[in-house]
Amino acid sequence: MQWLSFRRWQSFRRFLLLSGILSFLSLTWLLISGLSGSRSALPDAARPGMQAIRADNMRALLQFLASDELEGRGTGQRGLQIAARFLETQFALAGLQPPPGQSSMWQPFHIRKSRLLPDSRIVLHRKNRFSSSELSFLIYEDFYVPRGAARAMSINAPVVFAGFGIVDTANGYNDYQDIDVRGKIVLAFAGAPGPVSMQAPESPARLDSPLADRRKKAEFAEQAGAAALVLISERSIPLLVAKFSRWLKRPSFSLMDSSLNHPLPQFFISKKMANALLREKGMTADALRRTLAIAGKPMSFELKHVRMTIDIRQETEVLQTQNVVAFLPGSDPKRRHEIVAIGAHYDHLGMTQDGIIFNGADDDGSGTAALLEIARAFGQHSPPPARSLLFIAHTGEEKGLLGSRYFTQHPLVPLDRFIAMLNLDMIGRNEENRLFIIGSNFLSTELHRINEQANAVVGLNLDYRYNSTTDPRRFYYRSDHFNYARHKIPIIFYFTGTHEDYHQPTDTLDKINFAKMEKVARLVYLTAWRIANLNHRLKLDGPLAK
Repeated sequence: MQWLSFRRWQSFRRFLLLSGILSFLSLTWLLISGLSGSRSALPDAARPGMQAIRADNMRALLQFLASDELEGRGTGQRGLQIAARFLETQFALAGLQPPPGQSSMWQPFHIRKSRLLPDSRIVLHRKNRFSSSELSFLIYEDFYVPRGAARAMSINAPVVFAGFGIVDTANGYNDYQDIDVRGKIVLAFAGAPGPVSMQAPESPARLDSPLADRRKKAEFAEQAGAAALVLISERSIPLLVAKFSRWLKRPSFSLMDSSLNHPLPQFFISKKMANALLREKGMTADALRRTLAIAGKPMSFELKHVRMTIDIRQETEVLQTQNVVAFLPGSDPKRRHEIVAIGAHYDHLGMTQDGIIFNGADDDGSGTAALLEIARAFGQHSPPPARSLLFIAHTGEEKGLLGSRYFTQHPLVPLDRFIAMLNLDMIGRNEENRLFIIGSNFLSTELHRINEQANAVVGLNLDYRYNSTTDPRRFYYRSDHFNYARHKIPIIFYFTGTHEDYHQPTDTLDKINFAKMEKVARLVYLTAWRIANLNHRLKLDGPLAK
């Protein structure tokens, strides 16, 4: 009896021990699940709207937006006007209204379309005690104007050489430290300083450095007070023009608003033209560049006997276009004056004179279709989120972010009310589940976390490889969110990457992954829903918030 009782006691002890372990593990799992669930589970109030976002709805929307009938939705062209009417109708059907104080969802404005004329030229005036001479150089033969820097101008000024035109404070390198360039034309090499090669002394410059970016160099020159920036091209001007003539010779676009600053005039010139400038120094461009590479330090000087006249001529045309802006009032009396903005650009490259249509199914028909679907999902909310939502279909993105620049200069709702801006641009292609996230932590780390928590529900593979202000491809600067970030509004740029059909007539509906678009749209919806219902404003604590 005692032996049997002992065996039973041992079995009972094992049962209690095992039960205790299982109970502990169950309790631990419940705690972990509860903690993570509180952050990432789909809130019941957001569920109907999120589930309403469907791939087949976006397919139907994009089938019209990317159709031949819209002729590529070129800014200022007939097809874009039709698209604007379509967007307005879809927003209205979703239950949205014009922004407060507005009678229409359209925000019209005028832009200037300009084309450089072939008689544009640069003239070098050389004068010393013994002689004077002039040399004239023609556009597209000896120099060209990069996209975004072209406008009619007439400049006559002395010339100074400033190395590579770079200021690299972190490494103590400053091409402007020993030269006064105020009111003068800066001559500099394209690229950035690189290692000298005895086998190839003509090519010591690095083109892959972030400091080699022409726009960054223009910023340095403008800060130093220069009148213009002239860069010595690494490659033949005629060959470059032949290769990129579709881009270099196409019209440029700008806002008519004179209060907006124009970029510093910028030009790329041939080595032939550079050699003519450097003649008084008794050296060629290749020799000077090699001298710079060997020295490994800045070198600058004034060309005392040379002046340059830059005479750029163009023909202009004034066009009307419009952003389409829809408003959903928030439900909380204390928070409804604050705005969560969601945007996409509905313009593309339009149609050529010979009838080639650039349908722009991915760029940015995909983002525009998702914008409409997200608006419809939010329109079904009862009640709406605490904060108000603003849906902005930007025009003129392909012409230099013109629509978003105009909106942020002339906001229909004061910008200090904006909590965040979420931008969808090209969200329908490439790897099945991959989505690039750009800028999410630049101004607010809380925004970054909210997007990550929303994605715990959606399940996309978020890729941050382009989440940098110094990435050579400069995606952060290349879509409409950038103009909002400049005003310290936290942003996220949702992007699935470029592809072989980018800016080609082959960017068509049949190549869009609508299942992927559905996931991206749901992520943006849920992120916006969470931001709109926060009990506080997003904290500005990112690296660009200062």
